[in-house]
Amino acid sequence: MSKEDYTHDRLLQFLRQSTIEGILNPAVARSRINAVEQLFCELTAPEEQDIRKIDVDILCTRIHKINDSSIRPEVLSLYNKRAKAALHDYFSWVDNPSAFFSIGGDSLRKDKRHKISSKEMTREEKALEDISLSTSDKTNEIISIPLRDDCMVYVQNLPLDLSTREAKKIARVIVALAEEENEVLNGTDKQS
Repeated sequence: MSKEDYTHDRLLQFLRQSTIEGILNPAVARSRINAVEQLFCELTAPEEQDIRKIDVDILCTRIHKINDSSIRPEVLSLYNKRAKAALHDYFSWVDNPSAFFSIGGDSLRKDKRHKISSKEMTREEKALEDISLSTSDKTNEIISIPLRDDCMVYVQNLPLDLSTREAKKIARVIVALAEEENEVLNGTDKQS
């Protein structure tokens, strides 16, 4: 283990390579890469030189203050969780690559290109993992709107300080989409 093993670039390299080697689920690795890239842009010089010095909670507090609270708290909390998991997994992998197992419940891929994991799961464990993965990253920032019996619409990333003017602007875009589709369906497309 050298000091260069504990750099931001090596962490990202591990996350990217882990999907190729079947160590991490690709979706989990992508979400962790995104969190690391979003948070690590505000590292101090000592943290940049050695990522073992990073306290993710303090880093998130710093980012919250620097960005004047423009990042939603639930998004920052999600980044916090993912960055901590990425660091924990990376440090575990650096310490002992042959015995590495992700803390996120992400088992090794079991396909033709990769060897079967030494940890075989029972059906119940697999079902519990699937439930955990499908619900763990959902946040309150997604608003579901039942449109029809067979159709649900989801709205995401609305700012906490959404003004009435901004809401009307979003509504006008949606109304314009609906009117354009109705004109095309009725054969009254203005471009014809």
